[in-house]
Formats: sequence, structure tokens, C-alpha cells
Amino acid sequence: MSQRTFHKHWSGRRRRGLTLVEVVFATMLVGVVLVGAMDLLGSVIRGRTSTVDAARAEQLAQQLMTEILNTAYQDETTPLFVGPEPDEWMGAGVRSSYDDVDDYQNWIPPMLVGLDGDEVVNSTGWQWDATVEWVDPANPALTSLTDQGLKRITVAIKYDGQVVTQLVALRSNKYTAE
Repeated sequence: MSQRTFHKHWSGRRRRGLTLVEVVFATMLVGVVLVGAMDLLGSVIRGRTSTVDAARAEQLAQQLMTEILNTAYQDETTPLFVGPEPDEWMGAGVRSSYDDVDDYQNWIPPMLVGLDGDEVVNSTGWQWDATVEWVDPANPALTSLTDQGLKRITVAIKYDGQVVTQLVALRSNKYTAE
């Protein structure tokens, strides 16, 4: 068979299928695209989780702040004392007897609990943190050593030890909760 016949024999055929180089290149291309897509999917899931956590934290903060603001400004029997009175402190997280704003001073229960002391459903990893301080009415950013008729309440919501949201409110002795 001459060289001319051989060339004629193979050049007339159409190529069928893929070469090994094309298969390897296509596999690598699909792999790179797949890795990028998985990375993007992970980012989307983290973003959604972060958004859901922020919304949940805001809801929990509003719930506790509302509860605190709906109590009296101070206890009538011991107005000079900040924090729960001995007869009100029934154990970590049980606050059904809290009757004034400053009972929540440095209140950090080990878990989220309702007024009855029962754990809030689906609250694993979440934590409430509340502080109440006397402040200067002329400058509420400054804490005061004496009661001048204004308290600053700070509620922080943490998830796995990290603060997710924080609310601050001022409560005056001129307002009466009903």
C-alpha cells in the first residue's frame, strides 16, 4: 500500500467520537464549574442562615424588651436597690415575680426561658442578656450612681456566644406601665 493510498483511505472517513484529550478537557471543565457552583451554594446557604438568625434575634430582643418595659419603674419597698430583691430571685432564669425594671439588672439566664421558667422551644444556642443602669437625664450615655428618674435598659441576644443583636431603651419614672 502506497502512502498515497493510505492517506486517501483515512482522509475520506469522518471522525466519530471524542479523543482522550477532549474527554479529559471536558471532565476538567465540568469539575471546575461544579466546584464554583458548590461554593456559591454554600455562600447562599450561609447568607440565608445569617438572615434568619438576625430576624430571630430581633424578635427575641423585642420580646424581652417589651416584657421589661411593661414592669414598674422601681420597687416600692426598696427603691435604692438595683436588681431583683431577695424575695424575687427564685433561681436562674425564673422571673415570674419580677415586678420592676431593675429586677433584670445583669440577668443572664443559662438558656432562653419563658416567664414560667420553661425553656423556649427551639432555642438551643440562644441566650438573653439584660442590663439596667441609672443614667443622667441630661446625657443618657452617662451612667449615674444615683437614681435621677431615668434608667437605660440594654437587651443583647447571643447565638453560640456571639452577639447577634442588641436593643437599648430608656425608661423614665414618669411613665407608668399598665
